[in-house]
Amino acid sequence: MKRYVFRLEQVLRVRQAQEELALQELSRANRALRAALSRREAQLTHYLELYRREPAADVTGFRLEHDERERSAAMLAEAQRVAAEARAEAERRTQEWAVANRRVAALERLDERRRAEHEVELSRAEASAVDDLVTSRWIAANADNRLALTEARS
Repeated sequence: MKRYVFRLEQVLRVRQAQEELALQELSRANRALRAALSRREAQLTHYLELYRREPAADVTGFRLEHDERERSAAMLAEAQRVAAEARAEAERRTQEWAVANRRVAALERLDERRRAEHEVELSRAEASAVDDLVTSRWIAANADNRLALTEARS
């Protein structure tokens, strides 16, 4: 009997490569998310520190503090926007990887099923060959016995 060959092996390899690429993209997106969250936290800490300081005593100091707080608030808002975009990208990449993973898993299950079917078929063929061998030996042995009986009767 022929050796087992999975007909969709090329498709499986392509899907595995796609899954690996999706996993790399997911990893990249997760690193970007962690960096964006870290920047957002640093910006939030800076923003809160500005409000913990003693207020300025003069008008010029007050204007400088106000401008710095405004810039910090704008930078915090931008950091939050970037973090939200990074989170959305990471979620999108997670979904892409999950789809690629399911495709590979489906082909791997199909390969396992086909391989198991091939093993069963191989076992059946071997059992049939053994049965044929035993039957042919039995027939040959009984034919010799019948020939001897026929000769003895004659």
